[in-house]
Amino acid sequence: MTHALNLTLKIRQDETAKATLAKVKADFATKIQPMIDAALRESEVVHFARVLVIDDLYLQVLTEYDGDHKAYTDFFREKLPQVFGLLFSLAETPIDPAALEDSNKFFEFSKGLQVRALGDATDGDKDQDGHVAGYLFSAFGDRTVREIKPLLSD
Repeated sequence: MTHALNLTLKIRQDETAKATLAKVKADFATKIQPMIDAALRESEVVHFARVLVIDDLYLQVLTEYDGDHKAYTDFFREKLPQVFGLLFSLAETPIDPAALEDSNKFFEFSKGLQVRALGDATDGDKDQDGHVAGYLFSAFGDRTVREIKPLLSD
């Protein structure tokens, strides 16, 4: 089943966060994006992914992915600790650096940043707390990335 990650953090508006955000934006394509891209490809569960900054007030990580919420979160915690440490440091209430080492604390922090899509899932999808997830359209039904990739020709 495909799930949506709508991770949204409000960016602190102090000078340190503004300077860090400017560096993230300047370095994203050449330094951060390649690390994210490699981890996404290795995961073989992510259909689509993007990172947005909205008016320098919000940062979003938006993905559509297959499988278990906790396993998904933990995979990226292990593969991209420096990226999430950097991005989460921008939050109004930043993550405790020790939480980057703790699977449950990282999951809970991330879950707290999830914004539910409007509407209700029509396929029985549940969010990280077991509630009906928000609406997410999928032209591919319940097919996973691993099922779809072999059907595509290069």
